[in-house]
Amino acid sequence: MSAGAWKPIFIGHRGSYMGVMNTAEAYNNGVDHYGYQGLECDVRVTADGYYVISHDETTNRVGGNLTVANATLAELQAETYTQTRGGAVYTGHICTVAEYLDICKEKNVIPVVELKWTTGINNNDMSKFPGLAALIEEKGLTSKAIILTSMRKSLEYVRTNFPALKCQFLCNSNWETHFDWIVQWNLMPSIEAGCLDKYTVKRFNAVGLDVAVWTVNSLANYNLYGEMGVAMITCDYLMPSEMPDLADIDWN
Repeated sequence: MSAGAWKPIFIGHRGSYMGVMNTAEAYNNGVDHYGYQGLECDVRVTADGYYVISHDETTNRVGGNLTVANATLAELQAETYTQTRGGAVYTGHICTVAEYLDICKEKNVIPVVELKWTTGINNNDMSKFPGLAALIEEKGLTSKAIILTSMRKSLEYVRTNFPALKCQFLCNSNWETHFDWIVQWNLMPSIEAGCLDKYTVKRFNAVGLDVAVWTVNSLANYNLYGEMGVAMITCDYLMPSEMPDLADIDWN
């Protein structure tokens, strides 16, 4: 963190609240309306081997009726999703990882690529990850992208085989039991709101690691975690331009 007034990096959770979650509309609005500096997605693999974005194993939550791992890309693209968010009704279609990365590249923001347990990307089998890494490289985003997951063995695989990719460990109150492992693998902890305090941040900062927090959607929580010194905040609809600058912590 630089001295003086500062703000954390803002990451749009599943894009933003303006649009069906994890769709192109939500991602575009995350930058165009909210002004987020990064966009988070949830990666899964279709039955025919395409990388798509879906938080859940099924599309039921957004009005579909398919299981992503058992459906083809064409079948998924044929579904129309509907979601009410913030009192507004949105419709949309599944977004591929390629489309998402194109949005991140066009808008010059950080791709935060969360790995869900899916075919070929899990603690037991990472055979589909090289294709995902190649797609990130093809889009010219290797130096910018962040790989995020709670799957420890998957992170070890990425760290070992794709050292150019930045990595975050998605965690909650279990960060403390994983502290030594996080440091060993040089991972940025992404900790659930409510599961950290300023001494958590101090402990990680002391070994050269910044801390991210998820998910923050109020001014009060922005101030709470910002004043702890977290470097990155994931949010659904917080407006960065409306958030006050923060002062550096004087640990003395």
